[in-house]
Amino acid sequence: MDVRSVFRRHAALSLLSPEHLEELAKAATQQRLRRGEAVWKSGEIASSFVFIGHGLVKVLIPGGPSRDLVLGLAGPGESVGDAAALEGTAHDSDAMALTETAVVVRIPRDVVLAALQRVGAAAVALAVGLGRSGAVANRRLALFTASAEERLATTLMELGERFGDEMEDGSTLIPLRLTRAELAALVGTTVETTIRTLSRWSREGLVSTGDCGLTVHDAVGLARRTAPVHAGRA
Repeated sequence: MDVRSVFRRHAALSLLSPEHLEELAKAATQQRLRRGEAVWKSGEIASSFVFIGHGLVKVLIPGGPSRDLVLGLAGPGESVGDAAALEGTAHDSDAMALTETAVVVRIPRDVVLAALQRVGAAAVALAVGLGRSGAVANRRLALFTASAEERLATTLMELGERFGDEMEDGSTLIPLRLTRAELAALVGTTVETTIRTLSRWSREGLVSTGDCGLTVHDAVGLARRTAPVHAGRA
């Protein structure tokens, strides 16, 4: 994978000059992870910035015998764990690959900070991203007490807003080939509940699944199933 293509999709790094991107590329390392493998563990010092090249990564607080509390989700062209990387402090959560495979690109924090210091617009874009991540984490915390159906509906709305493609018929295609197990892990429910809920929504004309991903046919109807905390773009 050409790491430069990952950088060009990132809101902050895309504002850097080709020369700066080349410096980042020389310092970057790639890591391929299988589903469930850790990007980092809670307590690990954030010595590098992490960018997603392929697949999805979820950030969570392990729930032990109960379900995990998912704080955030990152996909291609996004970064994860920026707050800890900026300060060089320990992560206070776990991060792991959600999809069958995920590719992450790591760049030492001092290299990224040096590039951001040269380009103020990139630093501002990173700050905006941090604010959005914080808002997502707060909404995720509020979702912990919501029902499984509300969590699933809210998650699908979020995925549609962040990764969805609007189709000619007004529907939204979410081009992420998530298995039922991956969706269940993201939502914090059982595979059986996820299958049962999606099947019912399919019969009601809200969503459908296919080889290309999941399609939301009735966003208004699906929004009625979301938790009250859902609002705005992630």
